[in-house]
Amino acid sequence: MKNILVICQYYYPENFQITPICEALVKDGYSVTVLTGLPNYPTGIIPDDYKNGRRDEIINGVRVLRVNEIGRKKGAFFLALNYLSFLIAATLKVRTLKEKFDLVFVYQLSPVLMAIPGKIYAKKYNLPLFLYCCDLWPESLKMYVHNESNIIFRMIKKISKSIYQSCDVIATQSESFIPYLVSTHDLQRDKLLYLPAFADENYLSIPKKIKQTPLEFIFLGNLGIAQNLLGVLEAIKIIRNEPNFLVHFVGDGSCLDEMKEYVKKEDLIDKVIFHGRRPVEEMEKFYNMADACLVSLRSDNITGYTLPSKIQGYMAAGKPIFGLIEGATMEVIREAGCGICVKPDDVEGFSNVLKDFIRNPQKYYDCGIKGREYFSRNFKKIIFMDRLENIIENLD
Repeated sequence: MKNILVICQYYYPENFQITPICEALVKDGYSVTVLTGLPNYPTGIIPDDYKNGRRDEIINGVRVLRVNEIGRKKGAFFLALNYLSFLIAATLKVRTLKEKFDLVFVYQLSPVLMAIPGKIYAKKYNLPLFLYCCDLWPESLKMYVHNESNIIFRMIKKISKSIYQSCDVIATQSESFIPYLVSTHDLQRDKLLYLPAFADENYLSIPKKIKQTPLEFIFLGNLGIAQNLLGVLEAIKIIRNEPNFLVHFVGDGSCLDEMKEYVKKEDLIDKVIFHGRRPVEEMEKFYNMADACLVSLRSDNITGYTLPSKIQGYMAAGKPIFGLIEGATMEVIREAGCGICVKPDDVEGFSNVLKDFIRNPQKYYDCGIKGREYFSRNFKKIIFMDRLENIIENLD
């Protein structure tokens, strides 16, 4: 079996799918070494036991090599330092690795810069480079830099193109990424594959229920700029006089303070509850609480057309899904028949969807069943791993 070098800035105890992917590869007989940073997502605080140690350890059969990095903290300045510190430290590290690998696997989240050490190592030893694209660059940068003629944007676009073009195969978490990579970065279509994320299959055992008092909507995940969450809150404001419903936000992010201020200003405290970031072990508790789940994304750039990985969890939990979102998410939810989506600027339409569910919850009972059926056909971990390992085995 192959010996794989995995590059990703984030790894356990940070909660990203790269951890279960690597552990599953080990169980299937692969040797896996992960080059990563110091855990600090999303708080920006590096735990004490990682500050001065734990640079080389075995976690569930996976060898984890950690390089120094500056914690994210708050603000664009420290975020940039965080990204650059990992880039520099990981680049230096790959130049000194003595072990020989069969291929390099980059699990590319934001920023795309995390792929550069993998590109360097693969080129040095003439190895296949396989990249799993979860965040599209430089498109993701448009949340912060709106002008494409900006020197930073142009520089990152050039770097992104160089990284993507150096890969032998790129798998994308969302099908909508593929035409962008072809048109923006001049990639050949035959090196691009669609490989959607998976979710915890334990959620399939969550009891199916609707029509509690009050009805409870849940949004799980990052509360950031891209998520269009003030639009969700505006929809809640429109229907605030509907009785017997609550909306729970489980997560943290750059928009949390602004959301809390909006809720206070618009007197929605009796309708909206913020739970903060919770450990993955508690997700089942929140899914049990939920009668329906919410998803939203802005659509002012291509990243707004992606399929957020929370959709797979929502489906597995058997919950109707209501979205202020279009693109791949709208298409999948329509195909599955597991909910309703409206376009991101249609706040009034979204409020009408929520209101209809509050008044007629049994009308949506089959949505959860259909979502689970679609999940079982498309988003189980074994399906993902079979396809991933097929890609790996065909890389020489």
